[in-house]
Amino acid sequence: MEALLILSLFVCVFGCVGVILHNDYLNKIIMFAFLEGGIIGLIVSMYYLDIAIVSSILEPIGTIVLLLGALKYTYLKKSKKRYGNKIPILSK
Repeated sequence: MEALLILSLFVCVFGCVGVILHNDYLNKIIMFAFLEGGIIGLIVSMYYLDIAIVSSILEPIGTIVLLLGALKYTYLKKSKKRYGNKIPILSK
């Protein structure tokens, strides 16, 4: 087997286990980025370079969107706690 294929499979498995086991959302997003890196390596090892280029451009954008959503969620959660527990977290 090729070294890239073995390394990509290891990174994919590492990312999957990390996403499953971590409780903190930031750690889950980091492990999801590991999973994405392994998937890009698998795509490259199968010689689909055009798909690898597109996915390597789009996957970090998706990670940034996830991080922005997580930060917005924590901001809303902290700002709603001062009014009491009766207001739902995601209400206006």
